[in-house]
Amino acid sequence: MNMQRLYEYQSLRGDYFKLKEQVNSTARKEELLEWKGRIEQINKEKEELEKLIDEKLKLVGKNNSLIKDIEIKEKDMEKQLYDGKSANPKELLSMQQKLAELGENKKHTDNICSEENEKVSALQKDLENKKQELMKEYKPYQSEINKYKQNKEIEKVNLNELAREIKEMEKEIDSDLLESYLKYTKSLGNNVLALVKKGKCEGCNIDIPKVDLGDVKVGNKLVNCENCGRILAIL
Repeated sequence: MNMQRLYEYQSLRGDYFKLKEQVNSTARKEELLEWKGRIEQINKEKEELEKLIDEKLKLVGKNNSLIKDIEIKEKDMEKQLYDGKSANPKELLSMQQKLAELGENKKHTDNICSEENEKVSALQKDLENKKQELMKEYKPYQSEINKYKQNKEIEKVNLNELAREIKEMEKEIDSDLLESYLKYTKSLGNNVLALVKKGKCEGCNIDIPKVDLGDVKVGNKLVNCENCGRILAIL
């Protein structure tokens, strides 16, 4: 029985299952999804700032238009007041009062514009900071996501190659020996074959009876560890 080849086969299967577990692992994927979530949140905050700035600028524009309208009315009122066409004291007083009201409205609207412009300036600074924060996260994220995808593709290729090598190696192992090995994998997992070192089973570190040890050395039949059930081999 070629136990050396079976041991190599077991090692190759071990590499296969280890890589398969790595391919199927979702740990890194979950980390990247969490990272993506942070980026989406930052982007959402950026868009909210842009929307707020747009609303503020529209309000400022509306108030600026209102100020221009007031200034036009002021000029018309001043023209009527000082062109000398009206000598009626009541009319003159009424025009002065309206002119004063227009001045107050203009001052009030101008103050609103100033306040809104200050808010816009502050929001624009916040927006710039948010954009920088977004780029700081986005660039390394893109690099990592690309690296993750590339690694996954490489892992899949390597996994397929290991599967091919395993199938090829199975052809080189005695069919009865391979059948027994695969049967034991159902209860023992992949590490079915255990080497004997210093008279002990490498799988469970228990002493092998002398009779069994002799049979293992001869190699004419399969010998199982009485403790863990693994197939024993001396290479």
